[in-house]
Amino acid sequence: MSALNDSTDADLDVPDVEATVSELLAQVDRIRESTGDEFSLAALERQAVLLEQAHDVLTAALDAVDRR
Repeated sequence: MSALNDSTDADLDVPDVEATVSELLAQVDRIRESTGDEFSLAALERQAVLLEQAHDVLTAALDAVDRR
């Protein structure tokens, strides 16, 4: 019965991970679009931070799956 509960929990977590990563990537795209062809170190730094956050969310989700 525990395996069934774990499976249900994993299914519930997927949309949260997906939504979080999608939002972070959307923010990266908005920054890219707002700077256009201009190089902006501040924009690049902000994009790097957002991509690192997305990576952290995905890594945490994979770690959670590995523990099950």
